[in-house]
Amino acid sequence: MTLLFLRHGQTDWNAQGLFQGRTDVPLNETGREQARAQALALVSHEPPVDVIYASPLLRARETAEIVQQALEVPIYFDERLVERCFGKLEGTLIVRGLGEEGLARHGAESFSALHERIKGFLNDIAARHPGQCVLMAAHGNVGRMVQHCCRGGESVRIENGALAQYEI
Repeated sequence: MTLLFLRHGQTDWNAQGLFQGRTDVPLNETGREQARAQALALVSHEPPVDVIYASPLLRARETAEIVQQALEVPIYFDERLVERCFGKLEGTLIVRGLGEEGLARHGAESFSALHERIKGFLNDIAARHPGQCVLMAAHGNVGRMVQHCCRGGESVRIENGALAQYEI
């Protein structure tokens, strides 16, 4: 199975450097342009996209729906694809280097919990769509976990509106 991971387009909170987590923040106009650009590129992608799975949070949902309009393929929303919860940090400036303990003190979802739900999702879609091309529209931390599950080791940041490809 080919997996295409598309990080949602930019939001005002992305532009301001704020933790979003599960707060339902919409795309801004830049984010909508990013989604439209990916939609145009994906029309000619090889292999062609067979199905889209997306987070139900507004920013990922809108990104996926813009792409779906261009591709005319089925789209499914899956709660397992929501962004990592950042608890009391949501809506505040992103602080690097808090570590798992620091994040936990603020009520954030653990790395292991995020790993388990994304690994479960990947196993499910690999079994459901062998030999197909699946587009997954979701969030930055979900994308990092997809990288970790598919390639192991350290993951790199996926920018808003950017696409990454994996073979599962």
